[in-house]
Amino acid sequence: MTAPSLPALPGPPATIGADAAVLSRYGEVLLQALTSHASGGGTYEEDPRSALVAALSQLALALQADNPTRLRRQTSWWGRLLGRDVERQADADALQAQCGVLLLKAQAHARLLGAVVEACTHAAAVDLHAAQALEQWADAGTALGADLSTDAQSTLQQRVTHLRTLASLKRVQAGQTQLLQAQDTALLDHVQRIAAVLMPAWQQAVRASSTQSHARQNDQAAQLLGQIRAEVAAAQARLP
Repeated sequence: MTAPSLPALPGPPATIGADAAVLSRYGEVLLQALTSHASGGGTYEEDPRSALVAALSQLALALQADNPTRLRRQTSWWGRLLGRDVERQADADALQAQCGVLLLKAQAHARLLGAVVEACTHAAAVDLHAAQALEQWADAGTALGADLSTDAQSTLQQRVTHLRTLASLKRVQAGQTQLLQAQDTALLDHVQRIAAVLMPAWQQAVRASSTQSHARQNDQAAQLLGQIRAEVAAAQARLP
């Protein structure tokens, strides 16, 4: 992955006067630069995370259409009483012929989520870059104020405190973004495993079991289906 390009930010001054108006605006040039470089994330008509997990859930349901017993076990006693197992079986039957389409839909949502991950990488890097610049200005302000009068030092110190507070907020924001990025990356790993490994193996096992009524092929297909369902469940767990 290419390292994100970071904006050039102004450095702190080498000297500073005792003018109160100047001191009260210490760091303003940096704050203006940070504002001008701020960029909003991409917008989507629907949350790609939720849409991706929904597509995977439909896929997992479609793959179980030929196993009504399993579907029934997945429905609670109260749900069976209300006929939800019958509704679930009907949904699975309707989706069974769309497995390929559902997988393509999941992969399309995964590509959108991949773009979100890239944006998160850039946003976290920008926030950390901003935090470092804010801290540099705060440290410089502390050093520059050593030779100022008490009143001038007090005015400058207010600005230094403000810059340090902003730097802390930027670091917290970057950490939250990195955490979300890690969750999304794990979700994409589940999709990749389903699409590249489990689905082809399951389809091959199903074809083998349809031409050879051997228990081994049937067991293999059932095991692979269980792995696909486990990957979908793990993906669902990644949603907040």
